[in-house]
Amino acid sequence: MQEDSRIFSQPVQKGVKFTKMLPKGCALVLEGGGIRGFYSSGVFDTFMDAGIMFPYIIGVSAGAANALTYVSGQRGRSRLIVENYLKKHEYLSYRNLLKHRSMFGFDYIFKTIPEQHIFWDREVFDDSDIRLLTGATDCRTGKSVWFEKQDIKSGFDVTKASCSVPLVSKIVKYGGYGLLDGGISTPIPIEKSIEDGNEFHVIVLTRNCGYRKKPFKYEKLLELRYGKYPRFIETMMHRHEAYNRQLALCEQLEEEGRAIIIRPLKALKVGRTGKDIKKVLDLYDEGHEEGLEAVKLLKVQYEL
Repeated sequence: MQEDSRIFSQPVQKGVKFTKMLPKGCALVLEGGGIRGFYSSGVFDTFMDAGIMFPYIIGVSAGAANALTYVSGQRGRSRLIVENYLKKHEYLSYRNLLKHRSMFGFDYIFKTIPEQHIFWDREVFDDSDIRLLTGATDCRTGKSVWFEKQDIKSGFDVTKASCSVPLVSKIVKYGGYGLLDGGISTPIPIEKSIEDGNEFHVIVLTRNCGYRKKPFKYEKLLELRYGKYPRFIETMMHRHEAYNRQLALCEQLEEEGRAIIIRPLKALKVGRTGKDIKKVLDLYDEGHEEGLEAVKLLKVQYEL
């Protein structure tokens, strides 16, 4: 990484060297979950400690967003964001919703923080020889649209779209699409990973074991907001079925020895929009701790 001449308010995080690239056919599959997604960032730090990188990463929403720092190899960067910026109203607030029609301040998250506060190493990210897929939901069809690593440009429109939660975010216009949260059409992108030929999956979930999604209750509200997108509304109303089906598939693959599931073992105390710094950091540290067991299993499986 070339030395950056700009002055950042937090230490520039140098890149980790990934010395253990897992073989083709091994995929990292990432659920979203808003602020709960910082659990995944703790898992990523464990992978970085071990020098492990996956040839194929697929994620939606917060899973896709937090994977950016993993691919750039900047251990601890996400933790600095939680410690210093999560509490700010520019990051997440009802003030943002009233002012910008989005609770999450995506310009602050994807522009201000990496350009002024905590360096994000695009050079390492771009040079990384992996396949990274980011999913978003096309409002017109209600189906998933998948974007490759090279589609992640300086504006981060692809990532913003994947993270844009219905009702509290604006529709993102990109590539001729009107896009919202990738977790609506594909909550856990395991089926897409299998379709792409992967045979073994490390799956990072952000819900406790035993969780099953319930039907969305506010169809009338969706009709008021997205009335011209009936297929999106239909997808939203059936999201719980997709989630529970994909979760069941993940658990079946784990039983068959074809997957490792990493998910919070302690009762969750953080919601999608939680801003209690201690609770978020505890969840982050739990991700790091529980990622250690997965690293041990991967080292045995692939003789690392």
